Amino acid sequence: MTTGQERAAVGDRPRQAARVRQNRALGALLSLYGWIARVVGAVSGADAYVALRNGRARHGWFVVVVEFVVMTVFLGSGWWAIRQGHRHRAPVLPSLGEPARDTGPIVLFLRSFTDDEGFARVPRGPTRGPWAATSRTEEQQLARAVAPFGPLVALGRPEDTLPQAGAGRHYSSDLQWQEQVLAGLERSVLVLLACGPGLSLRWEVEQVLARVRPERLVLITARDAQQYESFRAANEDLFPKGLPAWPAGHGRLSSLYTLGAVWFDADWTPHAVALGDEDPEIDVHKLIARARLVESAFPLAIRPVYLRAGVEVPGLPDGPVPRPPAVHVGIILYAAVWATLFAALLHRGDSATVLVFVLLPNALLLYGTWRGSPVAVNFLRFMGGALGLIVLLLWALLPDRGDHAYTSAVVPLLLGAGLVLSVLLLSRRDVRRWLAARAYRQLVQRPEAVTA
Repeated sequence: MTTGQERAAVGDRPRQAARVRQNRALGALLSLYGWIARVVGAVSGADAYVALRNGRARHGWFVVVVEFVVMTVFLGSGWWAIRQGHRHRAPVLPSLGEPARDTGPIVLFLRSFTDDEGFARVPRGPTRGPWAATSRTEEQQLARAVAPFGPLVALGRPEDTLPQAGAGRHYSSDLQWQEQVLAGLERSVLVLLACGPGLSLRWEVEQVLARVRPERLVLITARDAQQYESFRAANEDLFPKGLPAWPAGHGRLSSLYTLGAVWFDADWTPHAVALGDEDPEIDVHKLIARARLVESAFPLAIRPVYLRAGVEVPGLPDGPVPRPPAVHVGIILYAAVWATLFAALLHRGDSATVLVFVLLPNALLLYGTWRGSPVAVNFLRFMGGALGLIVLLLWALLPDRGDHAYTSAVVPLLLGAGLVLSVLLLSRRDVRRWLAARAYRQLVQRPEAVTA
């Protein structure tokens, strides 16, 4: 953010606190429209894709073109509406010293206002265009990543008419913002400071170093390596042991605005980590969710900060987790359904074909699921869910078959329900924790977290 001294130097008049214009009812309506538009756009796009894949348009190719237009318009406007809905319902705080009714700890987010638009980006990852996988911005994902410490709070930009979604914002004038930062530092158990360009954050850096223990400070590298190096050149002299150069060749998630972090030991020894970098203890790639890139990767990059505070890293248990009973039951259900289908296929088709293309792949899939392979579990969820829904749809459309209608209807109902139940069991939170624990390179109990 721009300091009062810098503004005076260029002859600007002090800015007053912004007057945001939120409408929570409008925000709810925008969110509702957004989710409906997503469904309409997805259905329209799916029908058009099937026509292209089959090379045959049931209602003509003009209809296919219209479906693609509908998909683009509804998906794009849906994502925009959801994000605007989040902004209308974002918390606006009376003070950083009392950001909520409770008096609990907070996470203070300091940054240059020039970075606000960057943190308001929606991470695309491998998915681009209006059908991106998530509607949460990078700032929203940062807020969820540090939620175990407390709510993320920040000063709002004076030019805002709507707050960005993510951190709860307090809007202050140029004459009062410094006292608000100091009040926030008093209550914070963790400070996230985004490395902005040049000297724009120097006053904040001075105050943080004077008031915050090194274990409770995390620098966020954003935009590009040049911005970090600009911050480093302007502020390195303030840090007792300096700041490291940004490691060349790092940054597997370089498409993000949030590139990485610098965390500190108790003696101010700095450690620079890019999001997605390898970790000697865990297979990071198994834990990064494509739909939640920042939310899942940021805690892994600063994992020692969580451990020293005695806080569990989001999405990563402290040690080995036994295989949950839900995995046993889910595998048995899935195997029972496929055994029934195998019997029907063997009765009607070539046994060698069924063995090679049906039995062996599913047997490997079940074995991988039993062993805790994320790829196998995710593939089984996808296959089981898709097949289960198809079977239930066929059951719903099953024609009357006279005296055998009851028997012929019960079988697909049981098969479809069994597959769907298997998928639900394998999607439970305890199963996700078990899979995350399998990401440890050595499944041994780790030492107790060191309380800072």
